[in-house]
Amino acid sequence: MNYDIIIIGGGLLGTATAYQLAKRKAGKILLLDGNEIASQASSRAACLLTRARTKPALMELVQETYDCIDEIEQLLGESLELQQCGSVTIASSEASLKGVEALESAANDFGIPNERISQKRVKELLPWINETAADVAVYMPTDAFIDSALLCSGYARAAKALGVELRTNCKVRSIQTEGGRISGVELPDGEMISAPVVVNAAGSWANLLMRPLGVGLPFTPVRSHFWITGIDKQRFPVNHPFSVIPDARAFTRSDVGALIIGLRESQCQSFDPSTMTDQLQDFDFNKAAKWEVLDECAPLLKRFLPDIEDLGIAHYMAGPSCYVPDAMFIIGPVSKYEGLFTVTGCCGGGVAAGGGMGRLAAELITGEKPFVSPGLFAPERFGEVDPFSAEFQKRCADARSNKKGG
Repeated sequence: MNYDIIIIGGGLLGTATAYQLAKRKAGKILLLDGNEIASQASSRAACLLTRARTKPALMELVQETYDCIDEIEQLLGESLELQQCGSVTIASSEASLKGVEALESAANDFGIPNERISQKRVKELLPWINETAADVAVYMPTDAFIDSALLCSGYARAAKALGVELRTNCKVRSIQTEGGRISGVELPDGEMISAPVVVNAAGSWANLLMRPLGVGLPFTPVRSHFWITGIDKQRFPVNHPFSVIPDARAFTRSDVGALIIGLRESQCQSFDPSTMTDQLQDFDFNKAAKWEVLDECAPLLKRFLPDIEDLGIAHYMAGPSCYVPDAMFIIGPVSKYEGLFTVTGCCGGGVAAGGGMGRLAAELITGEKPFVSPGLFAPERFGEVDPFSAEFQKRCADARSNKKGG
């Protein structure tokens, strides 16, 4: 069969790109995924839609996600259950205060509501916190979170409603080329599907498809994880604001009367893409080390959550985030082959920025004027890289180790 565009990957970035291309009537589009839609990394995210960013282009991408949610709800006639809970960012050191001030400035420039709040107000919004540890706190009431699998499903169903063909449980064996141009993809049973444009949005597996083409995308899968407490609705009220605490390398978010606690260890763990299993439930994220990580990070959070060492942990969730050395996304054409594009390198922000990432990809594919500078996200901005080398994988892991936001 012949298509105009084939998208590989049914996660947030692939489905968002499919939706944005379908909106633009970009032609006959096929989306392929080796599993079910939203069944892999997209279902393992903390789902924070943080609006304020110190880089203006990232705020544009996030705003596009919010706009997409509104559009999809109207198109499908149903709610995607966006939870506008607000956020509280806390500073308790000179370094983190500078970060908060930069966020305030960015928010003001972009028209994002924000206000500094008292310790008393911090305690009202976050009943679990030791408010005296919050030297400075900024409240952003329009921040939200969303079920990432539901959002991903929304993109996919909206794309389908606009004419995109979805084929799940259909793994791609290889991307096919001819004379320096893309010609389509090959499936494991030998079936060839033709298209002059292929978008690699395969997440953790994207470099496995690029390797035979002699292309290395500048990212590697890095473990992201969070812990979920037992239920205590009085202390952890439903939909109270999520918090970002740079001095503790932590974020928190409500979860139906429990508290999600995200922690970032000093040396984050990367994974060689060639070791990734076809399904993440079969992959060992070194979960045995979860208590070691908690032991390392808990002392930093203890100042804000004094009883963290005694707090009951009911669940633990680990998954891969595709990190890039500069913590910026990878979106755009791969110059070695005409018609080859990629949307990957989510850097832990795919839920928040996915709508905008898909829009930029769609604009570059269709030749529209990009709404943000594409050079910031160019796949080849690092030159040639070997994403399978231990040295490069460590560079990517360090980008998460040094990340300050949620």
